[in-house]
Amino acid sequence: MRTIRNIVIGMILFVMGLLAIMFIPSPQPQAAKPWEIELMSDGNIQVFGIHLGTTDYKTAQKKLGAFGETALFSDPDDKLSVEAFFDSTNLSGLSAKMVMTLAVSQSELQEMMTQTRNAKLQPSGAHQHEISESDREKLLDLPVASITYIPSLRLDKAMLKERFGEPDSIETIAVTEANSQIENWLYRDIHLIVQFNGEAKPILIYHSI
Repeated sequence: MRTIRNIVIGMILFVMGLLAIMFIPSPQPQAAKPWEIELMSDGNIQVFGIHLGTTDYKTAQKKLGAFGETALFSDPDDKLSVEAFFDSTNLSGLSAKMVMTLAVSQSELQEMMTQTRNAKLQPSGAHQHEISESDREKLLDLPVASITYIPSLRLDKAMLKERFGEPDSIETIAVTEANSQIENWLYRDIHLIVQFNGEAKPILIYHSI
């Protein structure tokens, strides 16, 4: 009886050991940080594992581990664009909102516009249009043209200079309606704009050539 009991106990311990191994999380690759920008051979950059102008929207979502919400925007000058909004991302412990602009041709934008509905006026004066389901599926295969990174953490100027260095130039844009101005730090070699807008948190804009 003792032998049988020992065998049973041994089997239980063996199974428990296997289960413990199964539930140990495998090492995960460290996600790229906002200041880790790689210049690619085509002249564009790669950030967050996304090669601007090349990586499609479907793959970009996988890189972020999040799903975006797409919409078509028409500004007061009737310029059209498609954006994908990510309300919450967390990469390497850094939480942020993100907005991706997708590379959609003007002819495709015009065609999409005819299929949209539920236009909503935005504070900027632009209108946000709901994209049809069939067009949403087409967007999955289109490249990401730019990324706007809106960190939850307030990044001060000293911290940004430590990560990116001194900007190549600084431009200011007066905002008459708000009686304020926008300050853009331009980093041309890495296709980055750091934007300061009054009391709002600074945002990082990565763009393709």
